[in-house]
Amino acid sequence: MKIKVITSYKPGTWDQYAKKAVDSVLKHWPTDTHVTVYHEAQTQDIFEHPRLEWIDVHQAQPELVKFKNKYKDDPVANGEIQEIANGVRRPGPMPSKGSFQWNAVRFANKVFCVTHALSNSNGYDYVIWLDADTYSFRDMPTSFLQEILPRDSLLTYLGRGGEDPECGFVGYNLNHPEVQNLNSDWENLYINDGIFGLTSGWTDCSSLIHLSNKYQKEKNIKINDIGHASGVKGHHVFINSVLGLYMDHFKGKRKQSGTSWKKDFWPQSKAEIKNITQLDYWKKLK
Repeated sequence: MKIKVITSYKPGTWDQYAKKAVDSVLKHWPTDTHVTVYHEAQTQDIFEHPRLEWIDVHQAQPELVKFKNKYKDDPVANGEIQEIANGVRRPGPMPSKGSFQWNAVRFANKVFCVTHALSNSNGYDYVIWLDADTYSFRDMPTSFLQEILPRDSLLTYLGRGGEDPECGFVGYNLNHPEVQNLNSDWENLYINDGIFGLTSGWTDCSSLIHLSNKYQKEKNIKINDIGHASGVKGHHVFINSVLGLYMDHFKGKRKQSGTSWKKDFWPQSKAEIKNITQLDYWKKLK
């Protein structure tokens, strides 16, 4: 199984956490894993590695630039509530304050990074999106990736029941016959403004689960949910899943501490993950 890990980071956060994430993948994932870092107008590569490449997402994806320029001055498209003439509108009554859940402009970057990778990864079996605020803390065997990335599933992600999935880790099966259809449909949600017709949110997670549900219903494709559907509990589903055996995710305010928190863990019933907190890395949590 040949894997390409892709990520991107907000300008100004490389030294804060993104470099640590990239370094840890190169150090702890199987030695044939390649990493692509998508950036915005980086003047030069920050460091070189034989298994690392840098791509300017604005140069690679002109449709992303068009979308961002079209809606950069529309508050509602950026998650705020101030409506402008001929601007986009949220479904239902407008709430009293803004929310990142409706920031289509911000999360379009991630979508176009993924769609570029899916179109430009010949010879790979899976593309894995990994958030730049993750950390791989111990060696990951190839057998683990083979287990969580089935050959008959289009996607592997961390479901959260009735909520949008946790998209800090998403696997895309490049050998699946529907993967390029999914790729085109996802990009077209932004090119044709279909993203603004979604009723649960306008993030990358919202648009991905919209298409995932559609493909499951209309095309009967398989999805590998290693989160809620696998019995994982807790809001911080990433570290409570099997991923917690090898990785941490500093989501939200956890970036300030550089680790997840001990209170993030829930008792697990599955034998392979119930002893996650006994790993040396997790024992150090406060």
